[in-house]
Amino acid sequence: MPRLALELPGPGRTRLVRDFACHEGCFQGALAPSHRTGSGRPIERAADGVIVNATDLTTDDLVNERVLCPACGAMTFAQWPSGWDAHASHRCPGLSGATAAARKADFKTRFGHLFR
Repeated sequence: MPRLALELPGPGRTRLVRDFACHEGCFQGALAPSHRTGSGRPIERAADGVIVNATDLTTDDLVNERVLCPACGAMTFAQWPSGWDAHASHRCPGLSGATAAARKADFKTRFGHLFR
């Protein structure tokens, strides 16, 4: 039976869990707009609490959260966006560019909507 967990924004960061078979659209429709993120989409987290769907969310959803790199999916940022530039310029295999500046520009071009 499918299990769906949604992280709800707010001080308590309440978790909703669905343990029954139904259409995801039915479950999504049951969420009030106040329970959605700034983007209107739920925050998806891995078992260790890392946000895995950063590209679907807004900056306000990600700031100071643990976030999986949207480019490579291999590195976890301890507090988004801290450290993005070092990761992008030297280690991220999901970026193209011959120089550090070109790699950072590629990251900012693709994921600029995730920054303030």
